[in-house]
Amino acid sequence: MILSYLSHKKMIMNGSGLKVIGTASTIAYSDIIESFQNKKHLLVSSDDNYDPLDIVKDYDFIGDPILNENVLDKYMPLILKKYIETLDEDNRNKIIKAYHNLESIIQDSLLLETLPLELDFSEDMKKFLKLENLHLDTNLLKEPYAIIETILNIHQMCDLDSVPVFCNVAHYLDKAQLVMLDDLLNSLNLRSVLIEFSDNKSTLFPERVDYYYIDEDLVDWY
Repeated sequence: MILSYLSHKKMIMNGSGLKVIGTASTIAYSDIIESFQNKKHLLVSSDDNYDPLDIVKDYDFIGDPILNENVLDKYMPLILKKYIETLDEDNRNKIIKAYHNLESIIQDSLLLETLPLELDFSEDMKKFLKLENLHLDTNLLKEPYAIIETILNIHQMCDLDSVPVFCNVAHYLDKAQLVMLDDLLNSLNLRSVLIEFSDNKSTLFPERVDYYYIDEDLVDWY
């Protein structure tokens, strides 16, 4: 995969691990972010043969993992679907049986009411799990690294082909955590783009990661 910003040199997004786009230009920073958000069209995504790709489909823009309070909400339908697909038959039957028992108890109690009330029982697992409010435990997802790690694990678990894109990660993670993040991506065979506003080529990131830097004068240093 290749990313191209205006007339700048191409950025290669192949292979697993971190792909960092750093800049000291407010123009470049906003252009790149808004292009990933599909608000501008100044980034071009293509395959290795330069055939155009859809940047919205090929990249999953998450943004700032702390400032985006509902960062994980969009993944719940995917998690729900994957859980149902991988639920083994034994546990599926146990859940349905328990649901039948609950329905019987409620139905019996309705007979005592003066109004002709009844239940429409459904074995739709998706509806049942929504009723039970299946969700991610946010108490365990307060730290930036934990949020990012969870999103990457969701991409792996749900077989998502899009590339996660984060902003301002260097504000929250130290060098050791960034090494851990790169290791995690490589172990999952995933890649992730980090967009960072910096006044120089940061030494915070491991030397092994792909780093694309554009200075305040819009000069490429990669």
